[in-house]
Amino acid sequence: MTIKVLIVDDQKTVQEILKGYIEEESSLEFVACANNGQEALDMVKVCRPHIVLMDIEMPVLDGLTATKIISEQFIDTKVLIISVHNEDSYLNTALQVGAKGYLLKNTPSKELINAIYSAYKGYFQLGPGLLEKYLHKVSSSEANAQELQQLKNVILQQSQYLETLRQGGNNQPSSSNDSRSRRSNSRDYLESQYANLEKQVYVLSNRIDKQNKKIAFLQQSGIFIILCGGVLATFVLLFSL
Repeated sequence: MTIKVLIVDDQKTVQEILKGYIEEESSLEFVACANNGQEALDMVKVCRPHIVLMDIEMPVLDGLTATKIISEQFIDTKVLIISVHNEDSYLNTALQVGAKGYLLKNTPSKELINAIYSAYKGYFQLGPGLLEKYLHKVSSSEANAQELQQLKNVILQQSQYLETLRQGGNNQPSSSNDSRSRRSNSRDYLESQYANLEKQVYVLSNRIDKQNKKIAFLQQSGIFIILCGGVLATFVLLFSL
């Protein structure tokens, strides 16, 4: 089966680059380009693509709002965010509105193609640069339990996809000898990524467990803290939620 792909970006240069990547892969079919979120919605209704490559900042209707509508109304269409933004807020919102992946616009073509196949199978794909960024956040005090659980889910899904390829499963549609050769060439890369993800999931699991135990303790016990040092006295009282 051929995977139909719709490109949504307000920059013609980006449209042409992404179109070129798709047309090089025989299992993918480029169906159209949209210049904003509203055009994307109109084209999804007509073309019914399997995958939408969605920019965020666009006129008329932004990509995140369009992603939410597509995720709610067209369950057979998966959205991959392709953006220049690597801030936490954008990724968190993308997860909330139902995106099946988040990649930066400088993502290599091989990574993009793998992300398309991953999203088609229902797995979430986080770009390599973003993965390292959010794993670094795991070790920082600013990361809360909800964010850690969200990140763990992302990595688990990515790990499941890579494990399928690692075990020799046909995770991608039937394709030409050329496409099969490309997948074979990327096998070593997928193997190393899989091993790395296993370690990352283990670290996340331990951190989340510690966070949850701490939260449970605070919810069950009132805390009454008095800091005396001259004029300042701070009272903190936490009740069960």
